[in-house]
Amino acid sequence: MLTFHPRKKYCIMKTTINMLYKKKSKLIGAFHHFSFFVGFAFMITIFWPYLMVSEKFLVPHKRGYHWRNWAARLIRLVLFLHEIDVKIKNPENTHDEGAAIYAPNHGSELDGFIMLSILGPKAVLVTMPFDHFPGIMKFWLKKMETIAVLRDPVDAATSKEALPPRQAIAEAIRTLEHGYSLIIFPEGHIESYHELHYFHTGTARISLGSQTPTIPVGIANTDVVIPESHIMWPGTVTITFGKKIKPFKEKLSLAQFNPENVKMLRTLLEKEVIKLLPGRYVPKYYNSSNKHIGVFVDIDNTIYNGYSQQDLIKYLLWLHKIKAQDAFKIFYWLFLEKAGRLRHTDLMKKAVWILHGWDVGELHHQIHKTFDEKLIKNINYGLLPLIKDHTEAGHKVIFVSEVIHPLATEFRNLFQAKATLDTMIEQKSHHYTGKVTRLCYCQEKANALEKFSTIKNIDLQHSFALADSAADIPFLQKVGNVMVVKPGHELRETAKTHHWKILEDVS
Repeated sequence: MLTFHPRKKYCIMKTTINMLYKKKSKLIGAFHHFSFFVGFAFMITIFWPYLMVSEKFLVPHKRGYHWRNWAARLIRLVLFLHEIDVKIKNPENTHDEGAAIYAPNHGSELDGFIMLSILGPKAVLVTMPFDHFPGIMKFWLKKMETIAVLRDPVDAATSKEALPPRQAIAEAIRTLEHGYSLIIFPEGHIESYHELHYFHTGTARISLGSQTPTIPVGIANTDVVIPESHIMWPGTVTITFGKKIKPFKEKLSLAQFNPENVKMLRTLLEKEVIKLLPGRYVPKYYNSSNKHIGVFVDIDNTIYNGYSQQDLIKYLLWLHKIKAQDAFKIFYWLFLEKAGRLRHTDLMKKAVWILHGWDVGELHHQIHKTFDEKLIKNINYGLLPLIKDHTEAGHKVIFVSEVIHPLATEFRNLFQAKATLDTMIEQKSHHYTGKVTRLCYCQEKANALEKFSTIKNIDLQHSFALADSAADIPFLQKVGNVMVVKPGHELRETAKTHHWKILEDVS
């Protein structure tokens, strides 16, 4: 009978695990990711009763420090157990005396943990709304006196547990005045595709309003440790602290900042962070001087999670704005299409006919109301910062979709796009007739895109496109830089053939 010494058993087990890591099995990577966050949640749950009792012996203004102190300790332990090393460069640039604003890039969900583990309890986190965090972590973040901010209209529509930007800036300034530092991610979003996002102006406003220096921070190699969503590997994350940036001498009210100073400070911070990072983190269009670039974006199942027109019909039915029999007809036609008994183009023409007789202003009002109350909550949030980046770079964002024009207009307004190429409905005497004058589908999308690009002098070879369906292939082939979102088999194979980028997670 064979027996193994316990030490040999351990060595064999470790060798096996290392072999699996070397093979980069996604299953192992997913387990490592799960283990990290579950392990951290387990630890903070264990220490939760102790901290709840011990905080009672502290004066109220010391309790947040107490919770941050223990969080930093537990984070260091979890990082160690999961073999994630943190290499710190230029630690002398950290601000030991007085408050400072630490402004790192945001490469992964680890960044906040790592920054807190380095800076300790004297640093307060500024985060996205608490609604985005699981229960026990949300509880700890609140106890740590974290400042949660509404970043954009989508947050405002979907989140309740966060401060509007102006209030968040005021709270951040008060925190600095009490001697604590801040950890703020100026991008406002995780770099889902391992490239920098546009820097928001909040950090600059807080620095100007409090006259507190900002320390740029470069976080590198998280794209290796977390190469994709929910996958994690052991490795080393490098944190590089830059030299502090002093704010311009101005002291205005929270509602009034010199816009030129805000813009200059934001731009300076962005440039300093870029200097601290490897070149692979900078998008190729970042320094482009070409202002004739378009970004052509499909709506359904691309920027919108689902079918926006179907959701519109459901909500209008719930509001009793359309007849039940008309709604049931549409869903019956959808069933026939799925069964292969009705062509998609015929389905669209039949469905649009339901709108005959509608007053133009009334339909636009109902669509606007539905969009603000319901549809905005289904925006694929992962693409929002990407489109914002292109807008800030001076690129023209254009929606290309079979969605009817008044609904497509709501997406254009939300994303500050330049135009929509969409399905048009005939109007007479300020009423819709229900007749389709342009069905923006399949080849018609490509035709509309080419015509628009010629008129607006858009350089298609250097432009970008995002879509999800095989029916979008004709228009995608017209554009030089293509990203496909959660594609089906046919589009996936086409994407591989053309070396298009495939985005699996845009939530």
